[in-house]
Amino acid sequence: MLAAAVVALGGLSGHGGQAAAQSDDPAPASSPWLSDQPSASGAGAPSSATDMGALLKRLDALERRNESLEGEVNELRQKDSERTLTAERADEIRSIVRDAMAESGNYASLRGDVSTAGWNDGFFLRSSDGRFLMKFGGLMQTRYIWSNIRDLPENVVASGDGDEQEDREGFDLGPWSSLWINGHLFSPDVSYMVKGYWVNSNAVILNDQNSSPYYPLFGEGAGPIQLADAWVRVAFDDQWSLRVGQYRTPFSRETLIADSNQMAVDRSVIDYHLGLWYTQGLELESLTDDWRWRLSFDDGGTDNLAGQFQLVGTQPMNRPWYVTDAQWSLNSRLEHKLAGAWEQFAQFTSPSGDESGVLVGVAAHYSVSTPFRTGDAGNFGENEWFGLTSDLSWQLGGASVFASAYWHHIQSDSAFLDGNVSSSSPLFAIPDATNIWGAVIQGSMYFTQKHEGFLRFEAGEMQFGDLSASGTADQLFGEEHTMTMLTAGLVWYLDGQDLKWTTDMGVNFTDLSPAWYDSVAGWRVSEDGEFVFRSSFQLMF
Repeated sequence: MLAAAVVALGGLSGHGGQAAAQSDDPAPASSPWLSDQPSASGAGAPSSATDMGALLKRLDALERRNESLEGEVNELRQKDSERTLTAERADEIRSIVRDAMAESGNYASLRGDVSTAGWNDGFFLRSSDGRFLMKFGGLMQTRYIWSNIRDLPENVVASGDGDEQEDREGFDLGPWSSLWINGHLFSPDVSYMVKGYWVNSNAVILNDQNSSPYYPLFGEGAGPIQLADAWVRVAFDDQWSLRVGQYRTPFSRETLIADSNQMAVDRSVIDYHLGLWYTQGLELESLTDDWRWRLSFDDGGTDNLAGQFQLVGTQPMNRPWYVTDAQWSLNSRLEHKLAGAWEQFAQFTSPSGDESGVLVGVAAHYSVSTPFRTGDAGNFGENEWFGLTSDLSWQLGGASVFASAYWHHIQSDSAFLDGNVSSSSPLFAIPDATNIWGAVIQGSMYFTQKHEGFLRFEAGEMQFGDLSASGTADQLFGEEHTMTMLTAGLVWYLDGQDLKWTTDMGVNFTDLSPAWYDSVAGWRVSEDGEFVFRSSFQLMF
């Protein structure tokens, strides 16, 4: 198009002056279109066709350059438009997200009762903001126990007391079948737990299965539920916390391990007698990466020291303040983790593939008490109780070793012989101090990923003072009692601790006196050679 216009101009080159005269807007003298045209005088006309061809080439080059520039401009405009659109879309998406989040927050605030539920090592309910958590759990243990004795000790035969039947066997639901609720309130810093045992209906204390239960608040026959854990813990920071309520005395490691996480069908007889069990009070705890220290000011330990022979008389589980035996009591336990993680020491077993761990612990107990007696004026002597224990746990990832030792020193100025703390059996003083020691050593090894064998040996000795003033106590208990026994067994972990089957058998090598027997664990008063077979199926949920 541009070339055609130039041809037309060339056709008019001989009439430049006339064309200029007819124009309403004559081109200026510097116009490129006229730079090579003849002047009005007719001078400067093209001399040949060669000049015209050169001009056409120049015009074609300019046209191609213009087209190239126009394409680049259009491309730049398109990219700029896309960038603008992308930014607009991003702003729009951000706005939508902000609106959705705001709407979600408004919904949660309007529906504060919205909670989540599910299963995570137990059923749970949790508020949407995480401030409240409630977990539900339970333990069911179905046991079969067979006890075979050869004879009774001579002093028991002479007293006319004791179970002389050679064989006793049967099923029960175990002493530790239980239900519990735990979690936190307002924040994870305020945790709690409530737990109850479905005890045998004729149990009164751990070592007496033949008496009606004693419930201080409701009277005898109130029911077979025994309150165990009932506490609240407040964490001050990552290290310090305070617990109040009813809890396991921070003394024996075997007692502190959960019922579901024991190695054998039941705890050792030594720990039943010397482990202090539950108490009520205040417990301060400090927990760091390698150390744990607990200090408890409480109502004293549970006195199962000599079975029905109450050297101290304290039975603090779920008792009201006005029948509390202990005048004051302190318990302290210190643990040092040399290797491993704290979580792995919540059980005795060390599954194959787990990391190695070593934990050592020491604990002390001291209390002063006067037994509460129905109708007594309270003018009796005080009982002092001092106890020490130490333990070692070594987990090897497929094998484990546990050892513990106990020593108790008791000065009893108000002792009594009775399994029922509400009876009126007379109080009496034991002139000399009573010393009790015990030891447990236990080893285990996995044969397969789900089968673990174990062996446990335990021994103990009680040395009483002069019991002549106590009549029946002198006849039954004498002054010195030694016990030794061996237990071997196998654990089948169908699903870890949640579902397992434990079978063991044991034999005693010395007389099992009324001071050492433990019918809860399956052991009756007998001479040496008693054989006990136990098998327990456990479900925890």
